[in-house]
Amino acid sequence: MNTERLKEFRQAAYELLVKAKDATFELMDAVMTTRNASCLAEFSLSPLFNRQWPSVYEALQDCRPDRKKLMMLYP
Repeated sequence: MNTERLKEFRQAAYELLVKAKDATFELMDAVMTTRNASCLAEFSLSPLFNRQWPSVYEALQDCRPDRKKLMMLYP
């Protein structure tokens, strides 16, 4: 996958998020790059998650993306 295509995919995914877009997007990056986490709060330790640990829970609670549209982004 080339860099431009990845940027376009990430931007399209970001636009489908409703509330807490930034926190949710950072959480997704943290989840995809953290090898072992025994609880959700550990994702807040990722260098890609630039918020305090309660934001992990807030992002999960507030974000309600359109699942169908999000899944349509995958080829």
